[in-house]
Amino acid sequence: MIQSFYTGNAGLGANREWLSVISDNIANVNTVGFKAERANFEDLISKSLTTFANGSPKNYEIGGGSFVGSTTKDFSQGSLMNTNTPTDLALDGEGFFMVQDNQGLTYYTRAGQFRTNAEGDLINLNGQKLLGWMLDRNGNISGAIRSINVPNSMEPAQTTQIAFKEPTNLDSRVNVISAPFNPGDSTTFNYVNSFTTYDSLGNPHITSYYFQRTGTNTWNVYKLIDGTISPVDVGGTLYKSVRLSFNSDGTLDVNNIYADTQVSLASNETQGDTATDGYFTLSNLPVRGSVHIKSYSDSGTPYIVNWHDDGAGNIIDENGEVVGSIDYTTGQIRIPLLEDTDNTDQITVDYLYNETAAMAAVDPTQVTFSGYDPNNGAAVPLTTTENFKEIRQVASDFIFYAQQDGYAKGDLLSVAVSEDGIVKGVYSNGQVKDIARIAIATFKDKEILVRKGNNLYLPNSQTYTPIIVPGGVISKIRSGFLELSNVDISREFINLITAQRAYQANARTITTSDQVLQETMNIKR
Repeated sequence: MIQSFYTGNAGLGANREWLSVISDNIANVNTVGFKAERANFEDLISKSLTTFANGSPKNYEIGGGSFVGSTTKDFSQGSLMNTNTPTDLALDGEGFFMVQDNQGLTYYTRAGQFRTNAEGDLINLNGQKLLGWMLDRNGNISGAIRSINVPNSMEPAQTTQIAFKEPTNLDSRVNVISAPFNPGDSTTFNYVNSFTTYDSLGNPHITSYYFQRTGTNTWNVYKLIDGTISPVDVGGTLYKSVRLSFNSDGTLDVNNIYADTQVSLASNETQGDTATDGYFTLSNLPVRGSVHIKSYSDSGTPYIVNWHDDGAGNIIDENGEVVGSIDYTTGQIRIPLLEDTDNTDQITVDYLYNETAAMAAVDPTQVTFSGYDPNNGAAVPLTTTENFKEIRQVASDFIFYAQQDGYAKGDLLSVAVSEDGIVKGVYSNGQVKDIARIAIATFKDKEILVRKGNNLYLPNSQTYTPIIVPGGVISKIRSGFLELSNVDISREFINLITAQRAYQANARTITTSDQVLQETMNIKR
């Protein structure tokens, strides 16, 4: 008789625990990344006796009630909510984000509320850092898993590679030009186009290509940087231009590409104004468009400049303003600014001279142009390797399309994350840089994960190591979304009613047992 009290009490305790689980689920219906728990009931045995009659078992079993033996987490996918915040992340599929605290302990979570802190680290609401792999400049994984850091600025990159891409086209119908190339005379070339390249300090420079049709299916290409001819370098020997030859179908004849017209370079030549009249005479007669004045000194004070001749006899500055003149027949340069009484004024000049009718074969995919130093020794010369292979020559309008790999310094504007977990930085210099790739962890048996609060999980033993893959492999990463709790509120209300009725029923068994015991005691009366 007394046992029934304990059986009923066990039922009360079990359903009270179930009510706690249900209450926890309902309380976390708005918790991002929360996974619902389910109570697992197990029965208690008060008596168990087995006898045999004629070889058949006869069982006598009296239960002792029930208890909640364990809980099971429901790791099913929750709904995704759009937040329009690019660093809010949701996993669409299996796995967990990996975050690390300042003590180096790694936790696992489905809650993707991240932001960048002042140092550029991607952190969650608890300040724990999101883990992944940093990427190199080519977008390849570099090094081991670590905290993801988004640089607040991007260092400049010098232009080293330039490639002409399809649909670049030279019109085969234009006139052949026999006059020597002169950048100051538009009748000596058919086309010109320019774009910006960068030196090692991130300074922009105007790179121009002049195209001169010299014969049937033959063109000469001249490159100028800030108005100064940049020669082709073939094993240390310099040439004025590249000669391109085309096949009858308009494709480039890759076996018939030459560096054309050998020249010599006078580098860092210094000339003084001994007559105090602002005239300076070069040691050699310069090639038109190749004179680059790098600096001058006025009364002993040095000034770094970027002046060049325009091929038409003018010396112009970075803004296109005329600051002097040059006589190509004598090599004499006049700078009115230095017409004074001081006879120590000097200019430092680079220029090409001694044009010789000589050519050298080049690989059209690896044409090296020898640049000049725009910062007078403070930067790497603007030398580039260029690819002309995709240029065509057909009877169609001129099209110019080229790509280069340099850029200026940039400041971080925003952060974006792709579906495959690549963290991208968007910078003020127009560059979008692949910075890192988020690491996603999963476990063969997710029940080894133990809740630690704050939407975090840890394996119940450090010997359980996760399977770690890059984002996008076992689940897609949705940027600008958060995974909501997967609690089904209607189901929890049904469970709540069931738990309440079960609790009442167990309480009623205790009341009934008490009444029966009272009747037993009344027999004595």
